[in-house]
Amino acid sequence: MDLLSHDILNKNQATLSYLELIHWQPGDERKTKEFAELAASQVKASSMLLDSVRRFIYSTRKGEMLAAHVSLPDMFASVVDDISSMFPFKRVTVDASEVAAGAKVQGGQCVQDLFMNLLVNLVQLSPEEEAAIEVKAREGSLGGEPCWHITVASGTAVMPQGVGDSVFARLAPPDISKMARVSGAAFAGSITRALGGTFGARAIDTDGGAGCVFDVALKGAEAS
Repeated sequence: MDLLSHDILNKNQATLSYLELIHWQPGDERKTKEFAELAASQVKASSMLLDSVRRFIYSTRKGEMLAAHVSLPDMFASVVDDISSMFPFKRVTVDASEVAAGAKVQGGQCVQDLFMNLLVNLVQLSPEEEAAIEVKAREGSLGGEPCWHITVASGTAVMPQGVGDSVFARLAPPDISKMARVSGAAFAGSITRALGGTFGARAIDTDGGAGCVFDVALKGAEAS
């Protein structure tokens, strides 16, 4: 995996460099530059996912996944700017104002990778120029231990048809093409379960499939 991801990351970087050259070429070929910008965002998201997978595997091997505590408000504040810069052609808003100031969970860097991949995937699933995401967190219990229940909702994202909670729970999805469109969210689910939490997905509009809600439960920092 390390060798494969290293090779893919190198190729992604080369592709990104060519796309940026197209974007910054003089002239007013607006549509070409728009396509280059869209493609660049996809390459950045792919590279981010690969980096996250590498860190996840390393942390799992070293048994370091629960080593550090993470402040949820600080973490969300730090990832918003990164996400917006990946999609300059969209108006990305992430409202985490209802995440309590004292909300802390176990998981270290894996928690940031979890939500970064989940948020980026929601932006990718938003077909319009605006991608609006709302994050809330409330205290609860998980297996008798304190935890935080975090909901990540987007009214602008559209879940691919046939993709739902049961698909995210599968280790080998029946339709790889559908899973490819939600690879970031699927990986977020894998991280959540590895951290001893729970992960679920549902559509806001169950008839039309519009809007996505992801429910994540992670052990609180006080849990052992």
